[in-house]
Amino acid sequence: MGIAVVGIGNILLKDEGVGCHVAHALEEVPLPDVKVIDGGTFPSVMQPIEDADKLIVVDAVRGGGIPGEVYRFQLDDIILEQKSFLSLHDISLIDNLLLMRGLYNIGEITIIGVEPKEIEWGLELSPEVREKLPQIVEIILAEVDNSRGSQGET
Repeated sequence: MGIAVVGIGNILLKDEGVGCHVAHALEEVPLPDVKVIDGGTFPSVMQPIEDADKLIVVDAVRGGGIPGEVYRFQLDDIILEQKSFLSLHDISLIDNLLLMRGLYNIGEITIIGVEPKEIEWGLELSPEVREKLPQIVEIILAEVDNSRGSQGET
């Protein structure tokens, strides 16, 4: 399928919705052969990206940095503790990505995390995160370009 970029988050909680804001900003950029999805808070959004060679997920991530700081890591870099699930509502984004990778032919999964400042009621990003939005988009575009380059290598 190529490359898919999925923005995850809740736009009703300010910086928690940064992934969705990034997805909307990317919709303004011509990206042939790249599927951009505003995933919101709906975990089954991953189903339309089955068989993606590269999946880039954008979400708010608390890493202890300054607001707007960007983190890049692979799904396999995340250490998970084993836990039992009582229902499907207990499945996190990471659990869902692991499940999707197991069920479908998804290639590399990269997570771009953005340090939030405010996770509280409101539709706007905090000024600090909003100011970093163009840089975050550039990081995603560089990730797409790097993926295209590595896909062309034999």
